[in-house]
Amino acid sequence: MKKKFISLGLALAMLLGVAGCNITTPATVGSIGGVEIPAGIYLLAQYNAYSTAASNADLATGETANDVSAVLKASVTGTIGDEEVTTDGADYISRLTQRAIEYYAAVETMFDELGATLEDAATSEAAENADSMWESNGDVYEANGISKDTLEAYLLNGQKAQACLEYMYGENGQQPVTEAEYEEFLKNDCRYIDSVYLPLMDTSTYTFASSEQAAAIDTLADDCLAYLKTNAPASMDSTSAYMIMYQAALEYVPQAMEILGSTDFDKSQSVYYCGSQLYTPSSLSSYDDGNGGNMLTDAVDAAGYGGWVKVNLGTAIVLVRKVNPLEQGTVSNFQTQYDLLSELKGEDFTNELYAEGAAMEHNLNESAMNTYKASNIKRSV
Repeated sequence: MKKKFISLGLALAMLLGVAGCNITTPATVGSIGGVEIPAGIYLLAQYNAYSTAASNADLATGETANDVSAVLKASVTGTIGDEEVTTDGADYISRLTQRAIEYYAAVETMFDELGATLEDAATSEAAENADSMWESNGDVYEANGISKDTLEAYLLNGQKAQACLEYMYGENGQQPVTEAEYEEFLKNDCRYIDSVYLPLMDTSTYTFASSEQAAAIDTLADDCLAYLKTNAPASMDSTSAYMIMYQAALEYVPQAMEILGSTDFDKSQSVYYCGSQLYTPSSLSSYDDGNGGNMLTDAVDAAGYGGWVKVNLGTAIVLVRKVNPLEQGTVSNFQTQYDLLSELKGEDFTNELYAEGAAMEHNLNESAMNTYKASNIKRSV
């Protein structure tokens, strides 16, 4: 699993197709807490803010996210920190941009104060990712005042944030997360789930099931559910139950594919339609039902440990049950496979960095920021 802070930095950089103008001076837009904010970093943050604003803007018919002037004038509703905001696009972009550079400064400051260092693998990853992005979009970045060094600096900032998290809460950190805390997190906030999937989409043609096909597969899922309840009872651990799940997949997945009209499904591929894994809060969030509930956790929690239930996820009907994660592996095992530290402490730590950045002394140069104002953003070259 990629680390959250690294993924955040990479996601930001990849969003930044183009921004700003070809002006190379001023080199910075001032400082926050003594950390100089390079113009390139400001442009990256600003374009990311623009992308968010554009996706939330109330645009008139015919206007698109590429219409910079329209986005700047449009009403935008979205979340900044934990506050729901409705304002015009220009103000929304300005607020998000400042928040991003405050975070950048807070990370740089904490990294230095902790005396943290980056491993060679972290710096190499940042350099390689910057090279890859530059190879793909270098002409676009360059045309908008964004250098490859800027991309690398932003990615390194993400690596530094992860290093700070480790220095604070890692095994040898100042406030290390205890074994008991990890165990509580695994049991209460994560779910270890056994599953067998019956597809509602022909993966060879990407055609969804018709209502009649979906009904037939739903009936098939009932049969599969009965098989699992009988042959993999609540008392059976995941390791022992795996062969039962595989046999269920081998029996019922090909039937589902046949109902969908698939003529070339290889029965041996059924193994990929069953499995067991730990779902962390970040992965569970993708199952939000849109009404304050969670399609996956609500179902398995209601059934209790070991209870098989049927859940329609839209693209598949899944037969699932939760088991006690601490009966499937040790904390150390899960730490090796999943980034539990970021999952447990990452969100609070990120919010702490945002707050620290906002509280730092700001010596930003309004004239310099106006040089790189959002109205100069370009969406193509």
